[in-house]
Amino acid sequence: MKSTRKALSLVLAGTMIASSLLTGCGSSTSTAASTASSSAQASSVAAQTTKDMRVGWWGSQSRHDATISVFDTYGKLNNVNFTYEYNSYDSYWETLATQSVGGHLPDVIQQVTDQFSSYINSGLLVDLQPYVDSGVIDTSDIDDVFLSGGEYKGGLYGISLGTNVMTIMYNPELFKAAGVDEPKDGWAWSDFVKTARDIYAATGVQTENVAVGMPRYLFEAMIRSKGQALYSEDGKDFGFDDETKAELIQVLQDCYDLTTEGVFVDPEEQILWSDNSERAFCKGEAAMAMNWSSSFVNFSGQYNLTFDMTTQPVLDDATTQGMYMRPAQFFSVTTSSKDPEAAAAAINYFVNDLEANTQTLKGERGVPINTTIRTTLRDSSDETTQKVYDFISDVSEFCRDNDPSEPAASRQCVEVLNNNVNEVMYGQMTAEDCINDWMQQSIEILGA
Repeated sequence: MKSTRKALSLVLAGTMIASSLLTGCGSSTSTAASTASSSAQASSVAAQTTKDMRVGWWGSQSRHDATISVFDTYGKLNNVNFTYEYNSYDSYWETLATQSVGGHLPDVIQQVTDQFSSYINSGLLVDLQPYVDSGVIDTSDIDDVFLSGGEYKGGLYGISLGTNVMTIMYNPELFKAAGVDEPKDGWAWSDFVKTARDIYAATGVQTENVAVGMPRYLFEAMIRSKGQALYSEDGKDFGFDDETKAELIQVLQDCYDLTTEGVFVDPEEQILWSDNSERAFCKGEAAMAMNWSSSFVNFSGQYNLTFDMTTQPVLDDATTQGMYMRPAQFFSVTTSSKDPEAAAAAINYFVNDLEANTQTLKGERGVPINTTIRTTLRDSSDETTQKVYDFISDVSEFCRDNDPSEPAASRQCVEVLNNNVNEVMYGQMTAEDCINDWMQQSIEILGA
């Protein structure tokens, strides 16, 4: 049957209701919809009669094109007529909020960690574990560490579409010039501090300030390395004890000391970087930086420099792994779906089909969670990209399952921490006051 495309008008009514339910980030709007159908053979979960299914996501035009192509192919093979609802990030969440009020969400929606729990607690997402147990979603080639991010309160409410991990990136040439050994995976915070100081003492080369910009992720790996969590399971408090809190204060004090010593890049300079081309690390002027593995290729390509990656430093008295695989996005099935099993089968194809992932998607949403797909893409990639695939595979031994999904208000808590840490680096707040104030304000936010 010939494919057809049609425009779908998404009415963003009830703005005040939508805003109170969910918030996003971004601004521009671009809504579209498409359909594709086929009379080809149906799969075991798809009936011989055509099924209608709606899929929603946000992203760039290249993501739209690739996603539509994959679902179009699946639709032809399984007699599914898809309608596509894609948008910019902010408009996407506003639209979903409006649709959720009327019980008219798409069958399959793209999710993200800081929106995840609110949808589950509102009864809007389907537990996918029964479909894993029945084999509709095949996880035999997926390590549990990649699935744990979609788990919540004993259920599985999302399948990761790509994975990411926080890293310490470093410039091996600058290490060599300083006569300092390259870092080893599994190192501790004291090792990191000593390494940064040794390189600066030998060559005057600085390290990017790892507390500025993303302190939450610096702290989270350390908290987890004590077998604790950033947030409590109910999402209304923090999940770490006073001893760990004291260690976080010391880590922040170390960062301030390294800043005043000149070992760390001046925070006033670092905060002003508008894109990666301005970063000291990307320009070869800093020995180390903390960022996501997904940024590695971009960082390396800014000035065609050779970088490597290692694990995040954990606390010196760590008792377990601190790192985790962070899902870039999920696909979830909504309770609005009339056929959640068919929706689960479509997700299975999207995540596990070799041709779809290696010929069309190509890791666009992050490193694929399927081992065979990940290996195939790795082998056909350039040397820099191969480092990312290798790191994701190798670093799993330093990761453990994700903590419970973060509270919906966690973004506000992170903003408080970011602002406070900047004040510390400017010498306008002590490390202890920073942590105390962050925790006090956050508990009020989480309990609101």
